[in-house]
Amino acid sequence: MEKPKFKVIIVGGSVAGQTLSLALEKANIDYVLLEKYETFAPEVGASIGVFANGMRVLDQLGLSNEIETRTEPIVFMNKRDEKGNTFDSNDIFDKLTDRHGYTINFMERKDLLAVMYAAQPNKSKLLCNKRVDSIEQGDNGVKVTTSDGSEYEGDIVVGADGVWSKVRQMMWNAMDADKTLTKDMAKDLAKDKTVLTCEYACVFGISYNVTGIQPGHNNVVFRHGSSFLIIAGKNGTVYWFYFEKLDKKYAVPNLPRYTEEDAIKTCEKHLDAIIAENITFRDLWINRKSAIKVALEEGIMRRWHYSRFVVLGDAAHKMTPNMGQGGNSAIESAAILSNCLKSALDKNSQQLNSKQIDECLSLYQSERRKRIKSVYTRAGDATRMEAMDSMTKVIMARYIIPSLGEKMMLKLIGDLLKDAPSLDFVDKPTRAHLIPYTDEKPKKKSILGF
Repeated sequence: MEKPKFKVIIVGGSVAGQTLSLALEKANIDYVLLEKYETFAPEVGASIGVFANGMRVLDQLGLSNEIETRTEPIVFMNKRDEKGNTFDSNDIFDKLTDRHGYTINFMERKDLLAVMYAAQPNKSKLLCNKRVDSIEQGDNGVKVTTSDGSEYEGDIVVGADGVWSKVRQMMWNAMDADKTLTKDMAKDLAKDKTVLTCEYACVFGISYNVTGIQPGHNNVVFRHGSSFLIIAGKNGTVYWFYFEKLDKKYAVPNLPRYTEEDAIKTCEKHLDAIIAENITFRDLWINRKSAIKVALEEGIMRRWHYSRFVVLGDAAHKMTPNMGQGGNSAIESAAILSNCLKSALDKNSQQLNSKQIDECLSLYQSERRKRIKSVYTRAGDATRMEAMDSMTKVIMARYIIPSLGEKMMLKLIGDLLKDAPSLDFVDKPTRAHLIPYTDEKPKKKSILGF
């Protein structure tokens, strides 16, 4: 009798989840994707920036042209102080396009998810209204039961279901019940349950029909204890963020939660803030489509997998959004997980036993953690620098960074982008770029010649 195909159960139709499903299609690995909402492009009022590191993978998946058609490339940056005075302006973002092949593309998150969903070649594998109720796992596979009573069986379950991942919680439950859990794993589990902290909150907003801010311009307003990030997109759409430092550093389970009224109260205190040339925050506020206030959780899980569970994206690594790398990091992680699964299955006749699954998922985590730690640290530093929360951050923001010069800034940003992974089993993108990506360079031969 022919063995059944290896099957992945993905929980969450997020950017991470849909990237993974598209990649698994390319790898010819079977899967089903379960999404709790009624649609794969829910209206949640959030925006997302896709940088070269994310665009490169999405290009391999056939999405780059559609994304670029829908967006206005970000080419210019203005940095302002609390009084609206410009202390640094540059077109580094435009130069990054030549160096790395892709523009920075900002859009509503629901629009990116819609582009992803439209590109799915086998939509019958993507199921809505499937809220996970339980996960059972054994030596031969996993069974996921949803709240409508449906059951789905596979070899592994992937939690692409966000910072408060239900899959991760169920993985922890399984670890708690494991009487053979090693001391190191038990230590990781204990730390992961308390790793998320919160020191900042953010109001994410989108405004329509805004005039006076040039499309493709990114405005950052540095303030003591808070900051604005204003990104002008296509057809008068502006994506904006108001960051504020909280009264203290919070930790789970006591992270703050906010209502629509909280967002309104926060923003109405700052309507006269100058956020661009002759533009105040009031101009954005009165034209807002949406505004939601959220706590900015920060933390990297020590353990991303156990047995037949594995987590992806925000469920594994949550960072502040000032550098725009949360979504891009999720795309990268989906690519690496796909690479590891494809390689392991090719080496083992398209089937993996429990030991091989553990080796595969361990490789996925080890390949991602070092890079994630670096990006996570830089994102947190950017949040604190823009809010000038110490004298050191003030000096860095106002004097040292503006004095570095264009070449150094291009190198610093380029170092983050050029080390980004791509899909190993799909041809590399053909976009012209001046700086080779690390995985495009020939591998160095050993002293033995191989």
